[in-house]
Amino acid sequence: MVVAERLQVLDPTVQAIPEDAVVAPRPDTLNGKVIGLLANGKINSEEILALTQEVLADRFEFKSVVARNKMNASRPCPEHIIDELVEQCDVVITSSGD
Repeated sequence: MVVAERLQVLDPTVQAIPEDAVVAPRPDTLNGKVIGLLANGKINSEEILALTQEVLADRFEFKSVVARNKMNASRPCPEHIIDELVEQCDVVITSSGD
């Protein structure tokens, strides 16, 4: 008996970012801004953000910091966390640990 199978080959390379892609506007400074820190749930992702916050705090005076962890790197960030960061923060920094 012959069984026909179909094999799909995927291209693992990243597509180049199109020239007309729009990036989020960057603030002129982080002074007086509410900074969001979003860890992706991997090991060390919170530590990476803590060190990032420490380095940036030497250069800028934040209004406040909102730190969250989405807890699962293989899942999208829960909507309530995204909504909270969008509502409260001027800038959000994310991390991927390991």
